[in-house]
Amino acid sequence: MNTELKLQAMVDGELDARDMREVEALLAQDARHAALLQELKWTKSAIAGNEVELALPETREFYWSKISRSIEAEARKAAAAAPAERAWWLKLLYPATGLAAMVAVMFVVSGGRTTDGSDSENVPEDVNAVSFRSESEKMSVVYVADENGNFSPVSEEVKNAPEADK
Repeated sequence: MNTELKLQAMVDGELDARDMREVEALLAQDARHAALLQELKWTKSAIAGNEVELALPETREFYWSKISRSIEAEARKAAAAAPAERAWWLKLLYPATGLAAMVAVMFVVSGGRTTDGSDSENVPEDVNAVSFRSESEKMSVVYVADENGNFSPVSEEVKNAPEADK
């Protein structure tokens, strides 16, 4: 073992009886090693007497409970930021609204025809005309009033008539 390490072990009280006798014999012969031993003893006493006492401002349990509370607060904050669960009826309302909008668009695109295939339209009063269209019969009729207010058909279209009849 190194001589300086043996001196340090002697100051710390870690040498056995045989090594202690060897170090004492060395110190009796060498003044430099005796001076090093004295310096190590002074250093040990200076450190031991002037060590800063470290005291926590709070107990260990309180410190860890504070960490636990902050983790729980962060979890609650993250849960509050997440979107809330929607009510069950809202989950049904959105598709029903979409379906109603599609039906309304289909009705507008189809021109407001009824299910029996007939479509009746009245022309404004100042024109004095009335039109009628029947999909089941595949025909349209327009009635126009004469100066006396009597209505008579002016045009009639039959789509399924043979070519010779047209």
